[in-house]
Amino acid sequence: MKKKEFIGKNSLENIKYIAEEKKFDKILIFAGKKSLRASGADDKLNKILSKKKYEIFYKNNSLPDLEDLKKFIFKINNFKPDLIVAIGGGAVLDLAKISNCFFDLDTIEISVQNSKYNLKKKFSPLIAVPTTAGSGAEATANAVIYIDKKKYSVEGDIIKPDYIIIDPDLILSTPKLIAAAAGMDAISQAIESMISMKSTDESVKYSIISLNDSLKSFEKHINNQNFETAYKMSVAALNAGKAISISKTTAPHALSYPFTAFNGIAHGHAVYLTLNDFLKFNYTNLQASKSKFDLSERFKIIFNIFKVENINELTYKISNIASNVGLENSFKKLNIIKKDYENILKNINTQRLSNNPIDINLNDIREILNSKF
Repeated sequence: MKKKEFIGKNSLENIKYIAEEKKFDKILIFAGKKSLRASGADDKLNKILSKKKYEIFYKNNSLPDLEDLKKFIFKINNFKPDLIVAIGGGAVLDLAKISNCFFDLDTIEISVQNSKYNLKKKFSPLIAVPTTAGSGAEATANAVIYIDKKKYSVEGDIIKPDYIIIDPDLILSTPKLIAAAAGMDAISQAIESMISMKSTDESVKYSIISLNDSLKSFEKHINNQNFETAYKMSVAALNAGKAISISKTTAPHALSYPFTAFNGIAHGHAVYLTLNDFLKFNYTNLQASKSKFDLSERFKIIFNIFKVENINELTYKISNIASNVGLENSFKKLNIIKKDYENILKNINTQRLSNNPIDINLNDIREILNSKF
């Protein structure tokens, strides 16, 4: 089925047209309860789907974890939808993407933990409707799942949504700190994609488009948001998602997941905690780059986009942006203590760490963490 994107005001209405065109009669909606109601999407869906048989099923937990995943799969198997609509933040979208491709509840935990899954088909077509502007989960060929607070990735083109619907009005209800973390995630993804080992000319193109949009609109969107800023940040997130779907993320993302799982720090905020540190590490060690591309040239592109001359100006500017949208970087103020190190080091995502253009070991990471105190 050809994938399609619908972006703009009232674009949620396209669910009705897709359902009518494809003769989808049974529709299962996965959502976050707070975000669905706060965004006004629940009322809109009631009108849009008034002539269809549909059910709304909510996730229970903040992280996309195994408990909710099993419930999502069970619901799909029992309801047997013609169409699935995932509407919410990255957690909801990731749960829907995975549950739509896994059918065996008995083996899912072992399959995910050992990356030995064979995704051959979907239960039904999937529409992704983000209610935050940041994760880019609506566009990626991977999804995150936590098992016992450890992050795993399920990857494969088949899990990509068949349709993407971005209605900026749904983004406007996102609480400020959540929106700030989401936007910083999009910025981090675009930067990391530029220097990832798997970066390509295509992913660089998406990253540049994303950064140009987010740098113009991010601070405005958090501090004085309107439809235009929501639109720009949604498009920035979408393009960042397209970039990392190709290139994958790097070291800042690898370390972010334990901060989220064990310290309760929102994902994009958690990524920002070490973003500048790893940028400096990579730039300082340019001569040790493993990448097939010229890493110094990629940094020049990033400097140009941010309108800075060097790595210190870049990290200073990123820190200013984060501060202006209310994202704290102090471990002390975030109640991250040295006792947390072992959880952080033990639960680093090695898949993402291996994408870093410079080899990095646990001693390097310890040095970075120690510098935060």
